Amino acid sequence: MKVKDAIARIKSATHDISDEYSTEKCLEFLNTAIQQVASLLIGARWPKLAKEVYIHDGDTIPHNYMGPCGTYPIRMTDGEAKIIDGSESVRFRYFATPDEVTEDSDMPFDHDAINAAILRTAILLALNENEYDVTQDSQIIQSLEQAISAGMS
Repeated sequence: MKVKDAIARIKSATHDISDEYSTEKCLEFLNTAIQQVASLLIGARWPKLAKEVYIHDGDTIPHNYMGPCGTYPIRMTDGEAKIIDGSESVRFRYFATPDEVTEDSDMPFDHDAINAAILRTAILLALNENEYDVTQDSQIIQSLEQAISAGMS
């Protein structure tokens, strides 16, 4: 799914006939939703969000780092890695959230159900900003996210 298409769907679903939600605002809703869903998937230990890097003593933690994929002889303190077993470097697998999307990019996931959950969450964020009652929609999204999480783990 293209981000442009997602933005159009946000505007359509919120009945934005007065162009109240700018492209930048829709991108903000989408990026927030992406981070929320990615965090849920990381909690379920979804391997698609795992990355790998070689860490050297004193390196900063990797970009968008959320947590390690296992146990390593590394101590992370104040954004800096300290190798504690004397090795020169350690192959380190970790979970990371996706980078922010732009209007011209693709959605970060190649999975229709995940993109649907992201889009629905972004729509709820937009509606909530204007104080619409989104209680029922929020419960539906929560159920959808739980189903995705259970299916991925």
